[in-house]
Amino acid sequence: MDFTKIRVLVMDGGGKQTLAMVRGLKEIGCHVTVLCATKMDTCYVSNKPDEKILAPDLPKRDEAALQYLLDLVSTGNYDALMPIGELSTNFVTEHEAELTKYVKLACAPRDTYIKAFNKQTTFDQAMKSGIPCPYTRHSTQDIEDYLNTCRFPIIIKPRQGLGSIGFHKFEKKEDFWPYMNEKGLDPDDYVVQEFVTFENRIGTNLFVDQHGNICTSYAVDVLRWFPIDAGAGVLIVTIDAHEVLQYAGKLLQDLGWKGFANVAFMVDKETGEPRLLEINGRIPASVKMAFMCGCNVSRQMLEMTWDEEVIRYPENDKFGMYIRHFDTDLAWFFKSKNRFKTKPSWFSWKNTQEIIYSKDDKRPFYSHLFRKVFRYKEIMARKKH
Repeated sequence: MDFTKIRVLVMDGGGKQTLAMVRGLKEIGCHVTVLCATKMDTCYVSNKPDEKILAPDLPKRDEAALQYLLDLVSTGNYDALMPIGELSTNFVTEHEAELTKYVKLACAPRDTYIKAFNKQTTFDQAMKSGIPCPYTRHSTQDIEDYLNTCRFPIIIKPRQGLGSIGFHKFEKKEDFWPYMNEKGLDPDDYVVQEFVTFENRIGTNLFVDQHGNICTSYAVDVLRWFPIDAGAGVLIVTIDAHEVLQYAGKLLQDLGWKGFANVAFMVDKETGEPRLLEINGRIPASVKMAFMCGCNVSRQMLEMTWDEEVIRYPENDKFGMYIRHFDTDLAWFFKSKNRFKTKPSWFSWKNTQEIIYSKDDKRPFYSHLFRKVFRYKEIMARKKH
């Protein structure tokens, strides 16, 4: 496949993962144009894209945004549109019919991507496939039957939604219906499952081609989080987790998945066994780790999009490689009581790469850090729920 003839329009120019995907596209010779919201976006200040377009209204993902995209792709200047973030991918796949009249969509198809949005579908399939997961109410199970057979505490989380919004924990059965009735909630809108106490979780990252082949697979452990109580990973390390990768691969194959996905597992504190947490059908912020493992996900995405044979990389065996979100890790340092006790040391950069920084393209790192520092209070307020 001659990648040098492919012109890719990439969305989400302010994202950390977008910069890594653009690098991957440039490595194989593509012409890359990136849509950015501001002149401070990581990709706008980067020297990697061939062209940059300011589209400040695009993040709204409304009818005006759709028309803007249609006007762009209908010019004939692009061969593929590549959304990166979760909301953009959802928006683009919602409008597959309109957009594919002009360009190919370099992302998971809608019928695949939407599966990650419905957590109940994920757990129904997991139980059917024999994937270890918390004791979860099946979509066909009577709620009273579940409440009479489960072990408390239990949790509820919306079947469709982002992040942990709508999450609630019940310590005993008597608390369930009073809370649901008070809030006007229908159990059928929620995944209802056993609460699992865990101290760490394993993130598996896989690329599944159009024929169901696992073409990329690597596992990571998150060593530090921010916010500290329930935030995103700020220091991540590659680990040996073959069994968990096998579970993740089987689940994605049984779901008929196509493209990149992150399948997260909790490690049960009581038993030490993995338990399925969720599927994220998006390119993760830490996708740079894939490239550190020698896997060009951008190339795989284009090969799948053109229905070509997708390059298959072996399961990762490069363990102990670290990737670090310095902006949020800096916030972790100021907030954590373990700042001087954490292992590896906060001051260590051994086998570590920063998520954005690179010697041949330094401006994105400084631009991103500057924006995060000055928007810290706003960002933290948004994380509260």
